[in-house]
Amino acid sequence: MAEPEELELVIVDKNDTSWSMRPWLLLVHHGLPFREISLVASDPATPDKIREFSPTGKVPVLRVGEQCIWESLAIIETLADLFPAVAIWPRHPAWRRHARAIAAEMHAGFADLRRHCTMNLALSTTVQLDPARRRELDRFEAMVEAARRESATQGPFLFGEFSAADAMLAPVATRIRSYGLKVGATTESWTHAIFELPAFRRWEAEAMQELKLRSPAESIGVPLRGPVTSRIPAPPLYAVIFSSQLSAETGGYSQVATRMVELASSMPGYVSHESARGDDGFGITVSYWDSLEAIANFRANFEHRAAQAAGKRQFYLAYDLRVARVERHAVFKRDSE
Repeated sequence: MAEPEELELVIVDKNDTSWSMRPWLLLVHHGLPFREISLVASDPATPDKIREFSPTGKVPVLRVGEQCIWESLAIIETLADLFPAVAIWPRHPAWRRHARAIAAEMHAGFADLRRHCTMNLALSTTVQLDPARRRELDRFEAMVEAARRESATQGPFLFGEFSAADAMLAPVATRIRSYGLKVGATTESWTHAIFELPAFRRWEAEAMQELKLRSPAESIGVPLRGPVTSRIPAPPLYAVIFSSQLSAETGGYSQVATRMVELASSMPGYVSHESARGDDGFGITVSYWDSLEAIANFRANFEHRAAQAAGKRQFYLAYDLRVARVERHAVFKRDSE
């Protein structure tokens, strides 16, 4: 059998990139030869660099010779094809079918849980899930328990030995730890096994090292040039209500926050904003926009996305964001005597 072509895996910052972690864990756990290309999410040049490999402009991407494979599940299946002697999936046929179903459900589902509890290895807090997200976590636990029932005597992972099913579900293990989510004994035992896996411990250690070397503020922001046109459209307006609790590690936060105000003010559709923060670190910012499209454009802006990633990774213990339609605006001001 011919040797597989040279492999390159393109990823970004390890602290909060759940999709990239999945194939990386399999490659490292099984000792498969590959070259890692790790890009800095906050670097303005990163999107163009990713597009050199990925038609979607997203990571992870596996380069096999001259061919590029995107999407975590497709990468995992490619590894299984390239290394048939390696147990990427469980060897037992029934377990393998079960593992593929679990992996596909993880890939396509659990959207509310993922949005509410984004991956952040550096975070340690406790949150209470609302009913919808609790239902998703309950379903996740049911998947873990069903898999463990099939292979309880074979090892600590879903189907005994670490496989692609564990790799696909591993980011939820990080959320369970980062957000202090309450889970049953079976899920907690599996989570512990993930955190003790040597490949995961290496990923975690490298993520912490990257946080020390990659300042979240270093590539965010170029000073605005030119005046900002004043826009005061009549209601209805849209309000983005952002409340947050700062963490203890806020180095660079003020520079990033100042730049985000400048950036928002320069965006088409921006109206105004107001903000306050208490001595306890809890704050609220409300920005006003003339359309949902304007809000979406600001949310998708690369600098803003980099700042969001820095917030999740370092600046915030927790935050809450709401978008509301403003139907009426009334103002009162007491006359001075």
